Amino acid sequence: MPDISPQTLVVAIEAVASEIRSLRAALAEGHAAPEEYQLLEDRLRAAADLERAYAAAAKTALNLPPYDALTGGKHDMPDGDPL
Repeated sequence: MPDISPQTLVVAIEAVASEIRSLRAALAEGHAAPEEYQLLEDRLRAAADLERAYAAAAKTALNLPPYDALTGGKHDMPDGDPL
């Protein structure tokens, strides 16, 4: 995996979580385009990858906030847990 800073990882996690929330809101309201279903799946996979990378970074980096705090609460995973 490429080496990225913990701060960059934090920003990426927050951005992906925000996109997931937006896509889910559009889907729930019925305003989503067909390709947004695929975008949501892609973002969910990215969130899972980022969570694994964050867990690894948290072992060595000091003062990282809890993962759930970055995602706005309970985080989203491919097994269907809500964001």
